[in-house]
Amino acid sequence: MYKVYRGDSCDFYKRHRDEVKGKAKLIYLDPPYNSKRNRGARKYYNDSNMLWSLFISNIINYSYEMLRDDGFLAISINQTELFNLKGIVDEYFGEENFIGLFPVKIRHKERQLMINATFHDVYEYLLIYRKNKQQRFICENKPANLEKFCYKITILDRNCRKEEINGKQVEIYDAGMYKITKEEPSEDNLRRYIIAGKLKTANWSGEWFENNLRALGNDKLVKVYGLENEGLGYRWFQTQNDKRVSGVYFQSTLCAGRPILPTNDLDYTEIVPNIYKEGGEGCDFKDSKKPEKLLEWIISITTNKDDLVIDLFGGSGTTIDVCIKNSRDCIIVEKHLEPYNIIKRRIENIIKDCNKKIEIEYLNV
Repeated sequence: MYKVYRGDSCDFYKRHRDEVKGKAKLIYLDPPYNSKRNRGARKYYNDSNMLWSLFISNIINYSYEMLRDDGFLAISINQTELFNLKGIVDEYFGEENFIGLFPVKIRHKERQLMINATFHDVYEYLLIYRKNKQQRFICENKPANLEKFCYKITILDRNCRKEEINGKQVEIYDAGMYKITKEEPSEDNLRRYIIAGKLKTANWSGEWFENNLRALGNDKLVKVYGLENEGLGYRWFQTQNDKRVSGVYFQSTLCAGRPILPTNDLDYTEIVPNIYKEGGEGCDFKDSKKPEKLLEWIISITTNKDDLVIDLFGGSGTTIDVCIKNSRDCIIVEKHLEPYNIIKRRIENIIKDCNKKIEIEYLNV
């Protein structure tokens, strides 16, 4: 689904609320920065607005309502309204759902073209929020190191004690009812972690052991259901003993491998000088065009194939361009005629360059 609306962003939501409420996985906003500049593309957006805070507050409110419970909000901004913007978004999303500030380097420090400026500003910024604090970025995992998966648990006596502890179903095996052996590494074996240091206080399994299992006594093997849902569906723990004061937990290969986390080191200085070429012929958009690489990065860590992305300030159409190329659904809204026509030309260029049928709806808000 690809839809391009011409009209005001607030009017769009008011008139299409039933269509979009709770549907978007990502909302990307590149609003007017209120930078008091009146040249280039900024002239389309009245970039000196005494009511900017009220204007953006309405946009953030509607964005919150359009997001799914597992959705993300990403907003481009410069330093002028950066701190004001964060305060406004915090009101709707909650400060606890602020993921981070991502500086976006767009200018070389040596290329100082604005000689009347007080300093040479090389950064814009990206604020990213999530609607639900539990939601994480989508990222790849480093493969598990199989050399460390060398432990095997064998149950010798299944007459264990079954209880519910802190909302989790558990099975408790006494000494002599189980055997733990070290074998040749394999995908079927487990990795052993000693619950000490930060694993006691900054690790979910370690904290759960300290708070709920340590008091069971020495030499217990405990099977806790619901602590490795993405893997076996349970996690094994071994309590302390006379020789070892720390507890132990075991991990399967199904949920092993450290995630490769996104960083806030975003540098597009080599791309921006040639950004006018992006989108193809007829898509030059002075002063505020965003790199496709930036949108690709945002979309890759927040959405999956066929998820819906909404952009309420369409500009030159970078968002819908990237969504088409990466199989995400997209709704884009643009108020002004010239940028709206650029979006249409950009989509025409995509259709011309690719060999697949793309259905686009052009609509008025």
